[in-house]
Amino acid sequence: MNLKDTATAHRPMLSVGVLVLNFNTWALALRALAAALRLEEGRVAEFVLFDDGSTIPPPEEIDSRIRLIRGERNRGFGGALPVAFAAMTSDIVVLFDSDAVPLTPFAERTRERFAQDARLGQLGFRAQDENGTPTESYFNEPTQWSLILGQALHARMDRKSLRPEKLCVITGCMATRRAAYHQVGGFDPGFAFLDVDADYSMRLRRAGWRVEADLSIAVFHVGGGTPQSMRRRVLHFYQSRWLLLRKHGLMTSPRLTRAVILARLQCERAILRLFGRVLFPNAEVLEDKIIGRDELLAYCAAHFLAKERS
Repeated sequence: MNLKDTATAHRPMLSVGVLVLNFNTWALALRALAAALRLEEGRVAEFVLFDDGSTIPPPEEIDSRIRLIRGERNRGFGGALPVAFAAMTSDIVVLFDSDAVPLTPFAERTRERFAQDARLGQLGFRAQDENGTPTESYFNEPTQWSLILGQALHARMDRKSLRPEKLCVITGCMATRRAAYHQVGGFDPGFAFLDVDADYSMRLRRAGWRVEADLSIAVFHVGGGTPQSMRRRVLHFYQSRWLLLRKHGLMTSPRLTRAVILARLQCERAILRLFGRVLFPNAEVLEDKIIGRDELLAYCAAHFLAKERS
């Protein structure tokens, strides 16, 4: 046995812990943890359920192998993540959304990947629906075009393949090295829930850590565990994406970008008012879209570049 083999043999084994966050989704969160326990009992150091101030009380009986931590108030996903992570003691933290269910064993493979690469900071898993069709679990680092074009048009035009050097991993099914997490300051609570994952992956890479994906680890995850209206989600997208791009210096001309976004939204609102009944026969859907455009215009006009104008 050479010196390298000897050092590897005596290197402490990395511990793996599982964390699930919950807000009024007790049944889903406990389903996720039950699946993790079924697959990995004895190979995972801790199974933690962090409750973000749910208004619905927990079930009377919760598996004794699960450590339940109840937050004193609802902080929102982005605000709850740092509090939940502060309770973790494992070297590697596997994070699942409450509506994510692990389908394959993950602990040994995750431990192996992090042990082989000391600079691996985050590892994404393969998300899929009930038919095995891949759902979003990683994506390229966002650019200002996602705001300029809008989500729908940008999705149609952005056909770029995934770039390893720009990879971002969703928080719904991933693992991260706790040492890397602390070095970059953890998740930013300034993001309500959207783009908190992109920001974390981007800060890891900029600090010299690697972000990768492992397609051999499968998780059932289709999203939508926290229901909300479409217009609220779109508004949150604009809020979070603007913050992300400005924070990381990815907007070449903020004033011009703001002007183009406002012009596009005004055109979309005019089209909805003129041709909305043809495009969206359902009156409730049309009304929601018009109200959504009004809210977006008001928010973007008031808050984009607010600090620079004050």
